[in-house]
Amino acid sequence: MLKREIISCFIGVGTLLGVVGGVGAQNFPAKPVRMVVGFAPGGAVDIVARTIAAPMAELLGQPVVIETRPGANGMLGADLVAKAPPDGLTIGLVSISSLVLNVHLHSNAPYHTLRDFTPISNVGLLPFVIAVHPAVPARSLKELIALAKGRPGKLTIGSPGVGGLQHLTLAMLNSAAKINIHHIPYKGTAPAMTDVMGGHIDGVIGGVPGILGPHRAGRLRALVLTGEHRVAAMPDVPTVKEQGLPDLVVVNWYAIVGPANLPIQTLNALHASIVKGAALPATRERFAAAGVDVKTNPTPAAFAEYVRAEFARWGAAVKNAGVKIE
Repeated sequence: MLKREIISCFIGVGTLLGVVGGVGAQNFPAKPVRMVVGFAPGGAVDIVARTIAAPMAELLGQPVVIETRPGANGMLGADLVAKAPPDGLTIGLVSISSLVLNVHLHSNAPYHTLRDFTPISNVGLLPFVIAVHPAVPARSLKELIALAKGRPGKLTIGSPGVGGLQHLTLAMLNSAAKINIHHIPYKGTAPAMTDVMGGHIDGVIGGVPGILGPHRAGRLRALVLTGEHRVAAMPDVPTVKEQGLPDLVVVNWYAIVGPANLPIQTLNALHASIVKGAALPATRERFAAAGVDVKTNPTPAAFAEYVRAEFARWGAAVKNAGVKIE
């Protein structure tokens, strides 16, 4: 079997080419690879996609072109991937919301998590941040809860869409704290942040990368992280555990999938480029600066097992939260 030699002039990638020699198996990819992102530019999903696409392109020897298809909580982008030819030239950077939650939340979801995709690998883990406009008189989650109790149904928090993990997290907060913060859905974190910084809504829940810059600039005040631990990019922001709500720990994950029935050699080539690309120091540094923990899987089969477990876990969580979208 012929192996295509990948020649790179990029520093740091040459040492990996021997390890990823199989990436060229069966002359894949002979053309640029399209990576579909189902959320608006500027948010966490977009940042993760662009960070991993660069080393993947170097390792595969073909451009990895980002195509943004925002809408319906990532459903439009995921559906495009599900219906693409199974040749590996169309893949998707998905979140737990777009891959797992949509199927549980929407009775008319156009795809099924366990039937219509080939899981390739996780890429990273990221907690959410709840942040508010500086004029909102709350400097902690406890103070936000107290404010919400004094203004039932009046506080507004935006998220990247109806039925996303951010929306579900907000519903869990309302339930746990016995409050009624009003959810405002957007087509991505970036437009939600624009409105909160403009004073049109009180707060936003989103990933660290999108909120980090405005928080540092004083245009938003980050109150709490939903992860297990603080992140280096926001060392001053406490976790929900520290704020007395350990049951509210929620960590989003981002992953790359393809259409169902990808050929095994194509699948292995894509998986190798993700794992080796994510291991590069430059990739890890960019992720760390954005508050993202690198997370890959040793094999596509291991990721497929992970997806099945997450599908069952969040199906139960959605049912318990009583959130359903027709």
